[in-house]
Amino acid sequence: MDDVFESCPAVLLVMKVDGSVIRANGEAMRVLGEGCGAGRSLLDVVHVADRDSFATLLQGTPIDDEPVRTTVRIQCNGDAYRTFSWSGRRAANRAEIHAALVLSAEPDSASVPPPEDPGRILKFILDKTDVIVTVAYPGGRVSFNDGVTLEKMGLGRNFLVGGNLFEAYGANPTIVENLHAVFRGEDREWTSSAHNVHWEAWFTPVKDAAGNVMAIMGVTIDKSEEKRTIDEMQTKIELIERQQQVIRNLETPIIELWDRVVTLPMVGVVDSGRAARVMDDLLSAVSRLNARFAILDLTGVDTVDTATASHLVSLVQAIRLLGAEGIITGIRPTVAQTVVSLGLDLSRIATCSNLREGLKLCLRRMKSVEGN
Repeated sequence: MDDVFESCPAVLLVMKVDGSVIRANGEAMRVLGEGCGAGRSLLDVVHVADRDSFATLLQGTPIDDEPVRTTVRIQCNGDAYRTFSWSGRRAANRAEIHAALVLSAEPDSASVPPPEDPGRILKFILDKTDVIVTVAYPGGRVSFNDGVTLEKMGLGRNFLVGGNLFEAYGANPTIVENLHAVFRGEDREWTSSAHNVHWEAWFTPVKDAAGNVMAIMGVTIDKSEEKRTIDEMQTKIELIERQQQVIRNLETPIIELWDRVVTLPMVGVVDSGRAARVMDDLLSAVSRLNARFAILDLTGVDTVDTATASHLVSLVQAIRLLGAEGIITGIRPTVAQTVVSLGLDLSRIATCSNLREGLKLCLRRMKSVEGN
């Protein structure tokens, strides 16, 4: 009889009514793997959605009566779940069940569902896209967790089936907080990182007619590549902003030339945009350093446009409003011609031929104030 048991082409098991395997034949080990090894519980590899009903069936199998038949999904060799036809009978006067399992035949072409079949559409999505679908019951027990992305990550499809969401992700407060909200009946969307992947998740509660949450269903998508792109862009933006700040500091190098005397030496062409930046920076420096004089040195400026000339006059007036005195030095002939052509009045603005003379003027006026 042992030879018959071992050589039988069907999956044969001898079990206790609690699901513990006493003995499995060679075909059982080949098809099911270590999950049906002696001392293991077959219930551990039964699909979580079938587990409770199958456990009840085992406990209720009558002694030495007609075989009990059902279909059950069992995980094969730690991989995918397959559907088996189960036939089991409880031995007389013994707490053992003798069972045979036959793998359900693959559907023939005539029974293949049409393209618009929802089940076929879901299978296509899970097999061909980065989407993972998860279903869990109150308390966090997972009954469905599938998607080809799980294989790509090395986790295996049905990775979380039979496990608990809160146990798996208890260390991630973002995931835990949102899962609790979904179990309370809220729709939630969030992003988080887990298993070295950045995920975007959408979860919704499944409610009964009375509005009670029966389960939750969610979709997660691998957004790692998108996040890497965004992070790279942000890094480049920050680098550009730092470079712009360096350039700005170089084009408006405000120098504290003497105690309470600041100067802004300008070089090159000064347009309206640069003049506006100069005004902002120089006024801030005058206020921050409590300057008494601010010298705007135009020795290195060859040309200014008409709008810029007006900006420079306005700058000196703004400096005066802060309680300091603005002095313009080093005006070139071309700049002087622009000022005259505009009819701008510089009679109330102190001007000097160069920066040295401007500093002397500041020192004389400070000495005069101190003498008084």
